[in-house]
Amino acid sequence: MQLPTRTAVVTGAASGIGLALSARFAAAGGGVIMADIDGEALHRRAAELTAQGARVTPVTADLTDPDAVERLADTAFDHLGDIDVVCNNAGVLGPVGQPLWEVPLAHMRQVFEVNHWAHVLVARAFVPRLLERGRPAHLIHTASMSAFVVGAGSAAYAASKHADLAVARSLRADLRGTGIRVSVLCPGRVDTPMVQGLTAPRGAGGDTSVSAEEVAGLVWEALGSDRFYLFSNSDAPLRLRDQFDDVGRHLSLPPPSPEEEPWPAPKATTVVIKH
Repeated sequence: MQLPTRTAVVTGAASGIGLALSARFAAAGGGVIMADIDGEALHRRAAELTAQGARVTPVTADLTDPDAVERLADTAFDHLGDIDVVCNNAGVLGPVGQPLWEVPLAHMRQVFEVNHWAHVLVARAFVPRLLERGRPAHLIHTASMSAFVVGAGSAAYAASKHADLAVARSLRADLRGTGIRVSVLCPGRVDTPMVQGLTAPRGAGGDTSVSAEEVAGLVWEALGSDRFYLFSNSDAPLRLRDQFDDVGRHLSLPPPSPEEEPWPAPKATTVVIKH
């Protein structure tokens, strides 16, 4: 499928992968809508790109608010006319290094609001309009290697990324046979402000790191193709193999025998009551 890649909407565009994606599209001469909740940082970065000749429009938006997402979609189509790429990229890291039972529920809900529900809202706002226009387009969902590999102390982030992977897979199935492609971006460690100074929880981090610009280049090369999974880090094959080997090991385990006692019988205890 030929994709003109003239115009793009990028969420989470004030820094990291979102900023790199915005710069990559703008460098190719396309108009870009840059959306982020951090209005000050967003307008500063947009001004820097504009000074380099880019055609970018910053839109401050809370993507967890359905009305704000609808306004973003209205603005995007009003400014750009047709949209070739939607990068559903906004995300937060949330609490790491804490076991599930110690993570404040409010913090866990906040992670899901941004990493999962905001992506759902963006897809629901943009996909029907893209279908109505009937042009080729590409929807990029930024998930993570944490959608596959989960370590200790990462329940909130990993669970939200698992949910986003499921949404992307469902969208791909829903849009099969249309002109809209879907890809899920699953980077490992990326040198962005979100992870600077962070020590990855046990079992959650990989052995490699890439730049946000390298990730943006990977996305650019995949546009218009039917590539669904986009892995940016060279250690992805090994990390994925370890996960699926573990699944396969459990599939091959024999069922418990009828004679096997699944739970040990409780030991009798003597309680001494003092009067």
